[in-house]
Amino acid sequence: MIFTGFLPNATTKDLFKSLAFLLLPWKWFCLRKGKENKRVEEWLRTYFNVSHVSTFDSGRTALQKGLEVLGVKEGDEVLVQAYTCMVVSNAIKWAGGTPVYIDVKDDLNMNPRDLEKKITEKTKVLIIQHTFGKPADLEALLAIAKKHNLKVIEDCAHSLGAKHKEKLVGTHGDIGMFSFGTDKVVSAMRGGALITSDENTGKKIEKIQHDLPTPRVVKTIQYLIAFPAFAIGKPLYRVGGRHFLGVLKKLNILGRIMYDAEKRGEQISFYPSQFANSFASILRGQLEEMENTNKHRQKIAKLYDEKITNKLITLPEKSSDSIYLRYPLSVENPIHMIIQAKKHGIMLGNWYNAVVAPGDCNIEMSGYIKGTCPNAEKLSAQSVNLPTNRHIDIKQAQKIIDFVNSYEH
Repeated sequence: MIFTGFLPNATTKDLFKSLAFLLLPWKWFCLRKGKENKRVEEWLRTYFNVSHVSTFDSGRTALQKGLEVLGVKEGDEVLVQAYTCMVVSNAIKWAGGTPVYIDVKDDLNMNPRDLEKKITEKTKVLIIQHTFGKPADLEALLAIAKKHNLKVIEDCAHSLGAKHKEKLVGTHGDIGMFSFGTDKVVSAMRGGALITSDENTGKKIEKIQHDLPTPRVVKTIQYLIAFPAFAIGKPLYRVGGRHFLGVLKKLNILGRIMYDAEKRGEQISFYPSQFANSFASILRGQLEEMENTNKHRQKIAKLYDEKITNKLITLPEKSSDSIYLRYPLSVENPIHMIIQAKKHGIMLGNWYNAVVAPGDCNIEMSGYIKGTCPNAEKLSAQSVNLPTNRHIDIKQAQKIIDFVNSYEH
């Protein structure tokens, strides 16, 4: 079975690290706290050449705290693109702000023209998302932000390592936000970070991070269990692995990517928190390999660019800057395509199958008003994505290409 999601970056090394933290008693003392957090922060500080890096339990927590540091309070509007995730909307609301949605261009990134139309006297912060690892139109968006004196957070949850004009994304705005969740560029199951070179902003973020509680033991264990669980469940997916993973989820043995309360726009009690030391240990190994992993993604995306010829499928605009976290397609009936692909042993992705994803979230609680971002609504109704992760080899990529080229409505 070929997977787009399901912890796609995990390696044997990650599996052994997770098992060590779960099974070796002397490792239990550094399950939540230890030196790995600071090592990750130092790695990121050097990589981005910034003065301040702070890690958090997740990208959503990092975003919320970044907004708080920039002074967002009740009544302030935060501009964010549609074709995004509910956790972004939640972070804005929990920081005290009101999300205002901007339509996207066909490249799935924010449309500067629509942005200009939706700025008001209440607008405080602009969040620039680099969807699927493709840098947004930063010149235009930053010029508008400067014109209206807006603070800027770059949402780099999909784009760690991507560059715009030879400068790393995350370093163009006031703050860069990164996620280390299950299906991101690097996957520690949970984790996030904020980076900045502004001294005052950096110190405020560090203070907030320091005051957060340590992550709960049970939650940390639940997320670590995912590594051995997926190592068993994925290879056996068609002969019981699917049911095995389903039972673990139903019994609440595995941590969730997003909890039901979050889908309803409600806060959960066990986060925000600091970044678990065990996750940081796993993350550090993946960071060391990230550049090669991103080159691999670009190589697989180039194959898709060159070999997919089905006229029923709309391919993304070619980009030398994108790291292609996933390779997005537009098709008239994405659900049908996903079902057909599964019959061929291919699990396609459905990011983003709603203008504020996932499709089963409470759209009212997200603050999105239907009809305000028509292009995002159209594109989310057509979205399917192909895998580019480190485990997709040339043979598997060709199998995916053959399926896509033979696909009929």
